Amino acid sequence: MQARPIAGSLLHRSMTNKAEHLYPIYVRQGRSPKRYKAGFIDADGKIVIPPSFEDATSFSEGLASVKINRRWGAIDASGKLVIPCTYSMKLDFCSGVAQFVEGEAPWRGLLACDGRVVLRPKYEVISQFNEGLAYVRNEERYGFINPRGEELIPLFFEGAHQFSDGVAPAQLNGKWGYIDQRASFVIEPRFDDAMPFSEGLARVLVGANWGYIDRNGEFLIVPKFSSVLDFRAGLASASREKKAPYGFIDRSGKFVVEPAYIYPKYFSEGLAPVTPMGQSFQSFINTQGERAFAGEYLGAHDFQDGLCRVSTLETTEYIDHQGQTVWEGPYVDRP
Repeated sequence: MQARPIAGSLLHRSMTNKAEHLYPIYVRQGRSPKRYKAGFIDADGKIVIPPSFEDATSFSEGLASVKINRRWGAIDASGKLVIPCTYSMKLDFCSGVAQFVEGEAPWRGLLACDGRVVLRPKYEVISQFNEGLAYVRNEERYGFINPRGEELIPLFFEGAHQFSDGVAPAQLNGKWGYIDQRASFVIEPRFDDAMPFSEGLARVLVGANWGYIDRNGEFLIVPKFSSVLDFRAGLASASREKKAPYGFIDRSGKFVVEPAYIYPKYFSEGLAPVTPMGQSFQSFINTQGERAFAGEYLGAHDFQDGLCRVSTLETTEYIDHQGQTVWEGPYVDRP
């Protein structure tokens, strides 16, 4: 009797591990780029789940959301439908649950990986879970719930973001600070905006300028940038002035990749897609700011487990870290 849940757990873990290396593809149906079917390939570019869905998302926690007859459900790594396609929004699982709505109502609730309703829709907004909590919003007030739908921090704050490094940005009386999981401010609200910690630093706004603080609330990089993103791989995208080009700074606030790009981007697996000033196409650079390979693209996503989905004027592709094409199909215009 004791062996059955263990076997089930091992099976789920095996399917989850397999799903981590599956990637959604979008295969054009006919001449229109707006008509396509979705399926999945493995890391070698082999189709393992045939393109038979109206749409699909990446796998997360062993499940991918798929669309049939304009409704969303979820499949496992074998392609088996484990949650029927009855929902009006895609099901992105995190911490064992996904948001869902009933009918066309705006309220959101939580659905378990087996399709069981954990929390009936009751919130206007539910964020992704991080460190066991997600922020929720009703009537411009924010609080936090756990994956069981229990309200651990009542809806009290004027604004909030996700927990990271044990704290979450929260707004009170017009100013932002950082609270712990007991809802106590550990960094007093004194900022005009604030974002979650990433790699030990958090970006905060003072007046019109962004800087970065450490976990003690001390400035490691004083506010001097018009626009910034979080640190990833030791670098953060930043711009000195409005409408000025973006480059990448290190933890000292110094530009190690000089500003030369239109849009702020993140590094993933050591590479970032960038659009040089005056150009329309994206290319990839490494953390030294060097061109990684020769390809140019209309659009590019993050690298995930060695592959990145990109699009050109004619194709939708998956490429590896060397820019080599692993899978290719005609260009599709996916919303």
